[in-house]
Amino acid sequence: MPDKTKQIGAFDREFVWHPFTQMKQYEEKDPVVIVGAEGAYLFDSEGRKYIDGVSSLWVNIHGHKVPEIDNAIKEQVDTLGHSTLLGVTNAPAALLAKELVDICPPGLKKVFYSGDGASAVEAGLKMAFQYWRRKGRPEKTKFLCLDNGYHGDTLGAVSVGGIDLFHGEFKPLLFDTLRAPSYYCYRCPLGKEYPSCGIACADELGKILQSRGDEIAAVIMEPYVQAAGGMIVAPEG
Repeated sequence: MPDKTKQIGAFDREFVWHPFTQMKQYEEKDPVVIVGAEGAYLFDSEGRKYIDGVSSLWVNIHGHKVPEIDNAIKEQVDTLGHSTLLGVTNAPAALLAKELVDICPPGLKKVFYSGDGASAVEAGLKMAFQYWRRKGRPEKTKFLCLDNGYHGDTLGAVSVGGIDLFHGEFKPLLFDTLRAPSYYCYRCPLGKEYPSCGIACADELGKILQSRGDEIAAVIMEPYVQAAGGMIVAPEG
């Protein structure tokens, strides 16, 4: 192992706290030091090549070193690296918002930018809460979510999540929510089988909406797949 790699590994063990990582086990072995990437592959300091099967945690969906993306980033940084949107605007923010609205379903006419998924969820929860207060319905403060859901690791996002393995320890810090069963056909929480079940999990969701709709501010769920909850794919219908 090259000296520089050894030094990086030593600094990593001493100073870096890795997310979703059992650090006692992690520190028992030399870390894999990623030094480069191209397309669907990652390369480590020992010259080994890996398939980036999770797209660097689902965010690098177009691959690494895509010329069109890299060149656009470089061009933008050379012009303007960052500018707040508090009371001012900039060309990329306005132009991208227009393109996003153009491909959104009718009725979605505004774009609110967030730096990451959990922050976007937090903003969405606050928007729903604030909307009903502005409409004169301050009693609508509850959020309806699904078991096995994952929406991020900030406290609001954890509150509307449903994976105790990740977040059970933090329950005393979380706000109360309403919960419906997950669409987990392989291990149905209602003990039924698809398609003869008639998608009973959706019926349960509907019952909660009917019985407690007067206090619900919003429903939050992952579209089509509960990824962190076990790659649970929603059934047709």
